[in-house]
Amino acid sequence: MATLLELKDSRTHFCTFDGIVKASDGVSFHIDEGEVLALVGESGSGKSVTARSIMGLYSGSKIRQSGSIVFKGEDLSKANPQRRRELRGRDMGMIFQEPMSAFDPLSSISEQMVEARLTHFKESREEARALAIESLRQVGIPEPEKRIDDYPHRLSGGMLQRVLISIAIMNKPKLLIADEPTTTLDVT
Repeated sequence: MATLLELKDSRTHFCTFDGIVKASDGVSFHIDEGEVLALVGESGSGKSVTARSIMGLYSGSKIRQSGSIVFKGEDLSKANPQRRRELRGRDMGMIFQEPMSAFDPLSSISEQMVEARLTHFKESREEARALAIESLRQVGIPEPEKRIDDYPHRLSGGMLQRVLISIAIMNKPKLLIADEPTTTLDVT
């Protein structure tokens, strides 16, 4: 199998008033296409920081990143922000552990899901909405035709987590990062 993702000595350090925080330090692993890998560690060990580093969610003068993150042969540490945005949501998806803070409270679920689709695919809003409804159905959202027009505050944490999962899988990414994806899920 071909290598999908490879990290070599990946480091993400944060510059704070108290000094350098080595949030993720010297992480190395690879994932082949079709393979599942679990990062296991105590709270604060850098799992989420590693996931967010892979997705390219850290930037700015207070962040120090080194090592390499190679996705499908492309060194993402050398990719510009536009290229990282192209990959995020299409080729690489992420299910965040905090659904309450992952959504824009001023936009409906429909607006956010349709935007996530149309950012990467040329299709009509109606086609994107139909796909979003089907994706919500796949993750067990009851009455997805109605719920899609709700705003995030109308859904429970468990329902929002399902919507996050739905958004992450809707575009069929080659790499799916799940950062404690079941933390707020209900038992249904």
